[in-house]
Amino acid sequence: MNTDATSKLAYEAAPKVPPFCQPTWLRPIITSGGQHKLAGGHASFSQLDVVMADGNDGYVASRMDCEQLCALADDRNMASKAIDDLTIARPNFAGLDMGQSHLMGVLNVTPDSFSDGGVNLGPVKAIAAGRAMAAAGASIIDIGGESTRPGAEPVSRNQELARILPPITALARADLLISVDTRHAAVMTRATAAGAAIINDVEALQGEDAMEAAAASGAPVVMMHMKGTPDTMQQDPVYDFAPAEIYEFLKQRVAAAIAAGIPAASIAIDPGFGFGKTVTHNLQLVNWLSLFHGLGVVVLFGASRKSSIAKISAGEPAEARLAGSLALAAAAWRQGAQIIRVHDVAETAQALAVEAALRATDS
Repeated sequence: MNTDATSKLAYEAAPKVPPFCQPTWLRPIITSGGQHKLAGGHASFSQLDVVMADGNDGYVASRMDCEQLCALADDRNMASKAIDDLTIARPNFAGLDMGQSHLMGVLNVTPDSFSDGGVNLGPVKAIAAGRAMAAAGASIIDIGGESTRPGAEPVSRNQELARILPPITALARADLLISVDTRHAAVMTRATAAGAAIINDVEALQGEDAMEAAAASGAPVVMMHMKGTPDTMQQDPVYDFAPAEIYEFLKQRVAAAIAAGIPAASIAIDPGFGFGKTVTHNLQLVNWLSLFHGLGVVVLFGASRKSSIAKISAGEPAEARLAGSLALAAAAWRQGAQIIRVHDVAETAQALAVEAALRATDS
C-alpha cells in the first residue's frame, strides 16, 4: 500500500505502538464474504485499517484482522467494543429498517439551491415532486427552504417556514416520511409539529437552541459535518487527514446529542461531502466511509450532483451530473451507508438494485 502524502497518512506493516493507547480509528475493508457484517447490513469485512496519530501531525495505518487487533490492543475491552460498534445491527431509524439502505429524496423549495433552485418552488410543484419521489422509491423526502450553497442569500425564519410548511403538512398527511432540512431551532419546532419526522441539520445542531429544539421534538436527527459556514466553507479547507478529523467532530456531536437526551438509536451522521472539502477530501471520505460506522449510529451519505463530480470530469452543470452521482451512490452503498440522499430517485434506485443483485450472487 502506498503513502498518501496529501493527507499525511502512511501505511506500515505493523503498528508502532499497540492500538488504543492513543486515539485510534478503524476502517473496515469491505469484501465479499467477509467474516463480519458491517452494522448488521449487507456489507462485510474481515480486515481493518487501524489508524493512529504518529505524533508529528501525521497518521500511520496498519492492516490486520479483528483477532489481531484484540490481541495487540493494550485495552482489549476497548478493542472489543470498537468492533461491536462496527458490527452490531442498527435499530430502526424513524421506523425504517436499517438492515437495508434507503433513499432520501432531495426536495428543495428554494429559488437558489445549487442544483434545482426554483424547480419545485411553490406548494403545488413541491407536493407533486414529493409524491413522485416516493413513488420512485424514496423512503424519506427531505424538504429544505434555505439554500446552504456557497454565497447563498440568507432568508428569514418566516420565509423559510412559508416555503416548507405547506409541502410538509400535505405530504405528511399522505403518510410519507418527511425530513426537514434546516439549521434553525424555530423552524425545527414548527416543522416537526407540522409532520416532519426527521430533523436534518448541516450544522450538526450547533446553532442557537438547535440541540434543545431537536431534543424537545422527539424526532430522530441527522447531524452533518461542515467546515466553516456556507459563506466560508470552500475557502481553502485544510485537514491533516480528513476522515479522522471529521470522525472526531461527529463523535463529539453524537456524544452531545446523547447528553441532551436524544437516544443513539435516533441519531444519524453525515460526513458532509462537499461542505468544506476539496475534491481530494471528498474522495477520501468516500473511500473511508466504512470508518464512520464506528460511531455506532446510522450513516447518511449525500453527494448527488455535487460540484466535485464536474471537477473530476468535464465541468458539467449540476443537471448533467447523473452518472457521477450514481457512481458515488453505489460506492456509498457498497460501504454500508444506510441512507443515501439523492436528487434522482428512480435512477439511483435502479443502480442500487443492480448493485444488490450483484452482491447477492457473489457468494
